[in-house]
Amino acid sequence: MSALQSLPENLSLLSPVGFSFLLNNRPLVQYFCQAANVPGISIGTIPHATPLKTYPIGGDEVTFEELSIRFLIDENMKNWREIYDWIITIGIPNERAQEKYRIARAADDLTTDATLTILTGSMNPQVNINFKELFPISLSSIQFDSSLGDIDYVVADVTFSYEQYEYENLLSNETSYEGAPVYSG
Repeated sequence: MSALQSLPENLSLLSPVGFSFLLNNRPLVQYFCQAANVPGISIGTIPHATPLKTYPIGGDEVTFEELSIRFLIDENMKNWREIYDWIITIGIPNERAQEKYRIARAADDLTTDATLTILTGSMNPQVNINFKELFPISLSSIQFDSSLGDIDYVVADVTFSYEQYEYENLLSNETSYEGAPVYSG
């Protein structure tokens, strides 16, 4: 096989600015989202003993890293408050939050699904990363600084835990290196 035959069909590179984030049931956060990540994934190994050597084989538990997003905080802090209230409701630190927890649990609102859509260079959707059973585990502090010369609008970072995420190709253009369709389970 010549070098020209092994070139990829698409030589375009992925842009870090081409994305959108949809957080079900929390619309104010998604509108102001400035940054998001596709979390890493890893698999543990199992030691396999032989008479001469013990070597690792794959097959232990799959682990997903946490999802982090950064969003601009609106002037009334409503989007920050969406996440804050969600964490307080899950954490149940007082009687008022306990009642919110009971209501949220009954409404199945303690977790939600989310979608990170990755866009092409032409800003068209090409991939969805679908997160299942997502909930916040941390919300960053808010920094104020009166010594700033230019206005840098306030942002917050939120970290989520979730059950798993799935990759969904929206363009049906995925092939393996050999040209055969990739299993899309």
